[in-house]
Amino acid sequence: MFEQRSILAEREADLETELQPLESILHPLAAPPVAPQNAGFQLPRGVWTAMLSCYAVFFAAIFAATGGSSAARFAIVISVLYTAVYFGVARIGARQAGREATSPLEQGQMLDTWTGLMDKRAVYGQVLIVPLAVALFGIGILLITVLIGIGA
Repeated sequence: MFEQRSILAEREADLETELQPLESILHPLAAPPVAPQNAGFQLPRGVWTAMLSCYAVFFAAIFAATGGSSAARFAIVISVLYTAVYFGVARIGARQAGREATSPLEQGQMLDTWTGLMDKRAVYGQVLIVPLAVALFGIGILLITVLIGIGA
């Protein structure tokens, strides 16, 4: 039932020919990984400063607009902490790749994006439009509460 049969190849195997495709497949795995250059966000420090300033203005205005409500102020403090975590974790993650390259905008050049080259003014406008709107919203709420007499 279990006869031992040997299988004989019709031709003799050429070991060099058999191993060459396998070696070419495994060769890239043997090379050590090379760390890519860290282009980073390529935004100047002024963009980040302006963005954080806008959020600070928003939170300060809302804090002032709530008057003496300790519950509202507690919620605002929690929101400030969430915002700090949001930007802090992003900063920690971005720093894991090492030092970022200097922004082309700080060198007087244009920023190369997926949709084409952008000058400094266009970059600032696109990146800061939402934080500016948020800051203006906070100021608007403060003005409304002051004019109506609610809160502050």
